[in-house]
Amino acid sequence: MFPRYLNSHVAFVLLIAAIWACGSSTTTNTSDTDKANKLVDEGNAAVTDAKKFVSDAEAKKDQMMRTDIRRIAEARVRAAEAIAAYDKAAEKCKAAAAKYDEASRLQISDKFKQYLILKSKEFNKRAEVAETAKGTPQALIESTNRSSFAIRANSNNTKVDQLSKEAQDIGEQADKIQKDNPDMFKK
Repeated sequence: MFPRYLNSHVAFVLLIAAIWACGSSTTTNTSDTDKANKLVDEGNAAVTDAKKFVSDAEAKKDQMMRTDIRRIAEARVRAAEAIAAYDKAAEKCKAAAAKYDEASRLQISDKFKQYLILKSKEFNKRAEVAETAKGTPQALIESTNRSSFAIRANSNNTKVDQLSKEAQDIGEQADKIQKDNPDMFKK
């Protein structure tokens, strides 16, 4: 008789523990979703900054490319400024990726988690794009003649285009998850 009482008592305690765990996991999920959304906001702010730095870098690179060859020293100054802006853009992309990654590790819905994993991959790839994009202004700084610059710049631009395409494809996958599950994402 005692073992039967013990078994039913243990079963009752386990049932209460399971109910309590389910109730607290709902609180944790809501809390973790709130934390995830806060991290996403921080990641999005880093993305906004990264876009500004990329825009600045591209403008400096365009100025560099339009500078008359007789004013090569001026072009190299613009090249150095473009490199610095690409560095800042890469840092911000990595920061955004880290925020998305951190959010994806929380107790959140599977679709939201998939979305965040893709966003993390996308912005790690965009950081790689920015790092690679520095190669064109760097080529101007290091080149001794126009043809060596042109060869290096064209090769680098091909790499940048390929990496940009990869980042865009990953971003489109994330956008599809968001579009297919609009109720899971805050407005």
